[in-house]
Amino acid sequence: MIDLDVAAMRKPNWQTKEGWADFVGERLDEPELLTRPQLDALTDTQRIDYCMRRLEYMENGRISLTAQVRDIRDELRLRMVANASKRGGKLGIIVNGVPNTGKSTTVTWLAKEFEIRRRERGNPRGVNSPIPVIYVSTPADCTPKSLLKEFHAFLGRPTRPRMTAPELLNDLAEVVADCRTDLIVIDEIHNLKQNRPGAKDATNYLKQLSEKCQATFVYAGANVERSGLLDGGWAAQVATRFRIMDLTPPPLKGQGSFDRWAALLEDLEANTKLVSQPPGKILDDAALLWDATHGCVGEVAGIIQLATIEAMQSGTERLRFTRLRAVIDDDRRRQAARQRELAPVA
Repeated sequence: MIDLDVAAMRKPNWQTKEGWADFVGERLDEPELLTRPQLDALTDTQRIDYCMRRLEYMENGRISLTAQVRDIRDELRLRMVANASKRGGKLGIIVNGVPNTGKSTTVTWLAKEFEIRRRERGNPRGVNSPIPVIYVSTPADCTPKSLLKEFHAFLGRPTRPRMTAPELLNDLAEVVADCRTDLIVIDEIHNLKQNRPGAKDATNYLKQLSEKCQATFVYAGANVERSGLLDGGWAAQVATRFRIMDLTPPPLKGQGSFDRWAALLEDLEANTKLVSQPPGKILDDAALLWDATHGCVGEVAGIIQLATIEAMQSGTERLRFTRLRAVIDDDRRRQAARQRELAPVA
């Protein structure tokens, strides 16, 4: 039994341009898959180090390119090329889905992939400090003005207490132009509420952002179509300029959907780098994992991560979803107890 200090793992900070640059520049080498004798020959310190490298790679080294993620990547690349020669009417994407389907992971990794390619080509002529990507996460109950302040916080630009939303917007547009920003990601866009004072013109500010900032916009949020953001005057332009692309788990019906689920599970299994895990063994628990997550990529990845940590700490080096089964059993007992409490007394 070994004790892993998971808190020591580096967490990418995407909320500042410096943190984003570190995230883009991070290169995690895929750990070698040791044999059991090789693992057993390691000292405790070496083994802990090996486990931590595997966990960090599993969490931050790569993402699973599902068919939906590939479609979003291809559509984004297509629209960015089209926008390069546009002076107005920029095209964009809205990544929509229920919680825990991997929206944030998808948009951040696609943005990282773009910036890596941009860095490899070198800085545009005349630009000393390019910022190819701007990433902001919309805070809860956000107004247009507070969203614009998030942009300035990412860029490290000070704001005056009495700056108006138009002033913040104009300042942002200047930075985007000066730094040749090509991609702007606004995550958790559903938090930009329409039903509170100061937010009634939220969609109009999104429209102004896309018009004044010469960049491709990607919005990501949960149940965007029901958030109210696509209602009102901007909705018509969204329909023609922005493609809504869903990250939603399809129902597990038919061989085709099971094959896609199985491929995702095997990809996540291979990513664990567990020494004693037979390839494909995770499919024995495919139905269990589906019932627990309903196909949500973020949820199943989290469950597999917990099982991987348990396998490393215990030394079994195999995925055994005993904790998940215990959680399911506890939930069933609570539901049964609640039903008994609500049952009418004879």
